[in-house]
This record gives sequence, structure tokens and C-alpha cells, in this order.
Amino acid sequence: MKHTADQIESIALTLLPGFIPKDQKETTLSFHFTLPPNSSFKVFFERDVKLNWQFIRYQEVSDKM
Repeated sequence: MKHTADQIESIALTLLPGFIPKDQKETTLSFHFTLPPNSSFKVFFERDVKLNWQFIRYQEVSDKM
């Protein structure tokens, strides 16, 4: 199944609270997640001027080495 950019962003925003850095000075973060059956993504966030985390982009991650 091909996932849309909107679906990936929505899932990333749902998972975001579990990945927020303890260090308040951090301005970027990224994390990986997998959607069944075998789609993995890395998502990227940046803090805006109001210190809110904003979704920036994603990339599909290949599990092949």
C-alpha cells in the first residue's frame, strides 16, 4: 500500500510527543517509524519562532542494505 504525504504527516504528528527532546534549546528533531506491512519513514521537524514543532519533510527508508 502506498501511503500519502498527508497520512505520513498525520502519523508523525501523532507520534511527535514521544520524541520531543528534553533539552529546550534543540531546534530540530527526526525519528523513524514503520507502517505495516513494510514501509519505513524518517520524518523531520523544526521549531518555529513560537517554539512549536513544525513538520518539515519525510523520506521513505529502504530496509535493504
